[in-house]
Amino acid sequence: MFRRAERRPFVHETVPLVRVAIVTDGDADAANSIRERLVTFVPRLSSVEDWQLITGDQFHTVQELTDRLTSDTPDLVVTFRHLHEESLIPQHSLGVYVDVMTQVLAPPVLLLPGTGRQPGDFASEACDAIMVVTDHIAGDSRLINYGVALSAGTGDMWLCHVEDDAVFNRYMQAIEKIPEIDTEQARVLLGRQLLKDAGDFIESAIAELQTRQTGVTYHASVVRGHRLQQYLQLVESHDVHLVVVNTKDEDQLAMHGMAYALSIELNDRPLLLL
Repeated sequence: MFRRAERRPFVHETVPLVRVAIVTDGDADAANSIRERLVTFVPRLSSVEDWQLITGDQFHTVQELTDRLTSDTPDLVVTFRHLHEESLIPQHSLGVYVDVMTQVLAPPVLLLPGTGRQPGDFASEACDAIMVVTDHIAGDSRLINYGVALSAGTGDMWLCHVEDDAVFNRYMQAIEKIPEIDTEQARVLLGRQLLKDAGDFIESAIAELQTRQTGVTYHASVVRGHRLQQYLQLVESHDVHLVVVNTKDEDQLAMHGMAYALSIELNDRPLLLL
């Protein structure tokens, strides 16, 4: 009973955005154009004190770029898929530069639509539709705080958690083989508790955020289903301008599987990869 009463409340923290690096295959004019659009898209970036514009002729290898970014210590890295790649299949990967940056750099990476050679368009107005997505949102205050940091202070923000049906069903198949456990009762109680943990955390986050950003309407979405399909459906149905997702996995060097799949599928809108 005491364990059930435990809650991990949301902790609000102000995210620093003082130094921002823009990495592009283009020249200085292209980098400055991206900076101007970024300030429109994320108004808070108008107060950035140090813009680091890294153009295509200033790096030639992944190690060279990551060493520079590690030395410059930006708070945010802004870039595109497939830097320095001419022959590419965008729907199948993000390119070696982005793959490595998301795993070895401390600051988050804001991935803009398009590729290094052919940057895409992103919203020409302030970002007022943000979605924070994860498969383990309980306790993940950092993810939400970054979503808040890039918000225009108006519009809508969705805090989403999808409990994967495939994982749930695998555990239920194991429980079905244990005669001492009532399978149907376990199915109902386990499913309810998994969603409750995420729902309680999101509820605490929204209660706290409503006292700080009164111009934003916050929404909760806690469901069970196919993770990728559910998230894609949510993004499309709400016409989300920015998706915030975790990419680092403590148990592996490669990007978190669900995050990578989302990054591949959602190539027409900005993603903040933490």
